Amino acid sequence: MNRSYIWSLPTRVFHWSFVLLIVVCYLTEDDDLIIYHAIAGYALLLPLTFRLGWGLFGPKYSLFKDFPLNLKKTKEFAINIFDKEQKYIGHNPIASFIMIAILIVVPIIILTGGITLGAEESKGLFSSLNKNGLYEDLHEFFANFLYVLIFAHLAGIAIDKLLHNEHGTLNSIFNGYKNSQKEESIKLNIFQKIFALIFFILSIFCLLYTSPSPRDQRGS
Repeated sequence: MNRSYIWSLPTRVFHWSFVLLIVVCYLTEDDDLIIYHAIAGYALLLPLTFRLGWGLFGPKYSLFKDFPLNLKKTKEFAINIFDKEQKYIGHNPIASFIMIAILIVVPIIILTGGITLGAEESKGLFSSLNKNGLYEDLHEFFANFLYVLIFAHLAGIAIDKLLHNEHGTLNSIFNGYKNSQKEESIKLNIFQKIFALIFFILSIFCLLYTSPSPRDQRGS
């Protein structure tokens, strides 16, 4: 097998920053930590926006058009899951549907979270809204749905590790390299590098200027 570079550094940075922020959101669900929960939630907009752009202008395997979003292919993949033949170097059909679902659900969670914060805490962009338990219920519903999708994603990785360890899918999340029948390495063009650099700078700015001040912490 050949060792192919398929997940670029920006792709992996997006993945792990997204994971980190989701974990922070999960760990700060307590009312006493609402300010951190809100900051992490709004901060998700940055990697989310990057991923949407990366899916349109990024390298092969990260592009949405490269996702095999086809029910017939999904059925064939599920039926032949024990097959050792490697048909998909990037996302397989099931992983593609899960990824798209996550990218749809997360903005809904951010929106309903912002509305809930405004209605229940009179803070943020929606502070003028009246209290309504429906907002929080919707936020919790989609948050729980996201956890289901994440579990499915992790289960897929575990199954691939068990059945197709020779492909190196799990390791590729860390080092970008995956084993394939033929050499399939990607390279970033200058536009993609500039796009990734802009979002990296924005991320640093976000980290420096969105941390809660001591006054905010005392008021929370």
